[in-house]
Amino acid sequence: MMRKLEVPFIPLYGKPAPAEVSRMLDRLQVIPISCNPWPQYAHAVEAAFSIAHSEDAILLKYYVKESHLLAAASTNGDIHKDSCVEFFVACDDGGNYYNLEFNCIGWCKAGFGSSRENRAPLPVTATDLITTATHIISAVEQGRRSFVWELTVIIPAVVFSYHNITTLTAMKVKGNFYKCGDEMPAPHFLTWNDVKAAMPDFHRREDFADICFL
Repeated sequence: MMRKLEVPFIPLYGKPAPAEVSRMLDRLQVIPISCNPWPQYAHAVEAAFSIAHSEDAILLKYYVKESHLLAAASTNGDIHKDSCVEFFVACDDGGNYYNLEFNCIGWCKAGFGSSRENRAPLPVTATDLITTATHIISAVEQGRRSFVWELTVIIPAVVFSYHNITTLTAMKVKGNFYKCGDEMPAPHFLTWNDVKAAMPDFHRREDFADICFL
């Protein structure tokens, strides 16, 4: 069943710090990233997100619990190999979409194109406008180490540089949210909306779900 997401509006005044936005997002519905289309990849990972918009920015917060943590990549590197969360979004019906990938300490990979192979990195002048806040807690539970981490991301609409978005209000897009870690001790590939593919593949626009900014 194809999911549908309605993104609430939060008025922001000035340029609040990501930590303040994080507290705002904590008061919203937390949405699981719990589809596991490829159960052959065994793991013990929990992931979820909350989302809102301020008319000119997407406000996104990820909540993750996992047994290992990896942050080896930097800007436009192999972020998907780390402890990684992702947001893919198509702003129109033209066949292209944006991929925004973040590791647990906030490094970002961003691109635009029509497929996995056909992608152009977003300019640094755009991605440098994204601000993040990370909170990581490590604890031992029943003799096993676990990591609980949160990543808050503020994505100004101008980051979507192939589109001229003057307001997010009432905008309808398609997209998906992911949690992965290709080179973690236990590789995993979780999705918000189900993906119908034999092997892990997040670059499937046909499996994007409706997202409506209220």
